[in-house]
Amino acid sequence: MPPKVTDTRPTPEALHAVEEETAASARRIVATYSQDFLDGVTLMCMLGVEPKGLVYKKVAAELEDAEPNVAKRTRKKATKKAPAKKAPAKKTTKKTTAKKTAKKV
Repeated sequence: MPPKVTDTRPTPEALHAVEEETAASARRIVATYSQDFLDGVTLMCMLGVEPKGLVYKKVAAELEDAEPNVAKRTRKKATKKAPAKKAPAKKTTKKTTAKKTAKKV
C-alpha cells in the first residue's frame, strides 16, 4: 500500500525553519559583498531577505536626512582599459608554382 500524502510532506514548522536559515545565509552573503550600508539594505530588500522591521524607504529617508549635501547616491564608474596595441603582423603570401600540363594531340 502506498504511503499517505500527509506522511511524505514536511511539517510547516520544518519549512519555516529552512526558510529562516536560508534567509540568514543570504543576509550574511549580501553583507559581505555590499560596499556600504545602503547598498546592503538595497540588496537585501531586492532579494526579499531583509530582517523583520527593516523598511527600505525609512532607511533611505534617514540616510538622506543625515547627508543633505548628497542629493543622489553616485557610484564610481568602471572604466575599461584600452587594449594593448599589438604590432601589425607581417603579411606573408604563399608562392605557388603553376604547373603547366602539355596537351597531347
